Amino acid sequence: MATYKEIRGVNIQSLDADPTAVEGEVWYNASTGKLRMYAAAGSWASGGNLNAARGLLAGAGTQTAGLVFAGGNPETTNKTLTEKYDGSSWTEVGDLTTARRSIGGLGTQTAALCAGGRTSGTTLVAVVEEFNGTGWTEIGDINTARQNSAAAGTNTAGLVFGGSVPAASNTSEEFNGTAWTEGDNLNTARSLLGGVGLQTAGLAFGGFTTANSAVNETYNGSSWTEVGDLNTARRLSGAGIQTAALAMSGYTGSYTAATENWDGSSWTEVADVATGRNEAAGVGTNTLGLLAGGYQGTAYQALTEEWSFAATVETVAFD
Repeated sequence: MATYKEIRGVNIQSLDADPTAVEGEVWYNASTGKLRMYAAAGSWASGGNLNAARGLLAGAGTQTAGLVFAGGNPETTNKTLTEKYDGSSWTEVGDLTTARRSIGGLGTQTAALCAGGRTSGTTLVAVVEEFNGTGWTEIGDINTARQNSAAAGTNTAGLVFGGSVPAASNTSEEFNGTAWTEGDNLNTARSLLGGVGLQTAGLAFGGFTTANSAVNETYNGSSWTEVGDLNTARRLSGAGIQTAALAMSGYTGSYTAATENWDGSSWTEVADVATGRNEAAGVGTNTLGLLAGGYQGTAYQALTEEWSFAATVETVAFD
């Protein structure tokens, strides 16, 4: 078995006090007589409820400056409703111009895009609206009307991919602040997938084709590449960036509370959400995330759960 020195290149230090957190660092605390290490741990906590319970909505922004918009409750009743989050409570702000559900959302609390969706029955739209912090304005349509797509990037460099048109699609589109152009296709067509990152550094994971998918792909601005799969195939919500993402809750055939963390090479199961649900909005990062709204199997939800992930000091245990 390799020694700590062989792995890390140094011996274990003897210190009088615990040092600044460095993930995976090990030391001997001479004051306590304990071998110690920093280990990352994440947990979910309750946040403020949405003003309107709904599913099939999308989000943008961060845990302390979030935005959610559109959706349905029941599924056939479309919403124009927009709410912003300050880290503890949601406040209603300017409505969308077009009521819809099953949309793609990206950007920040003061500069977001809402793309595509379904307005009624089987009617899919290509409408895109831009939020300026106060209200929404219609801008250039996406090229292909779609629902249940994923989105990433900013309001001047956006990316929309996957979804249903009405069958599961593999197409992606890039936005330059004015117009949409066709990008490279996903390797696996799917809808109801998670999407995070930037236009030149995107991540697409999970979703549904004719069955739930665990497929995970990265985008470099010109092509998609398959990388490490999720542990649990499902329709889900996502948050984060290409190299540090969260796959949150979703539907496997039943409503799952599973959460997975992506470190740029593989997914690791972490703490479950309190209420497993699908059709929720994911917002933020893999260290400070939000999961808002969704459908739990019996009712549409107003629930918001907050994710935090940080390094903590642990005493090394020996068997």
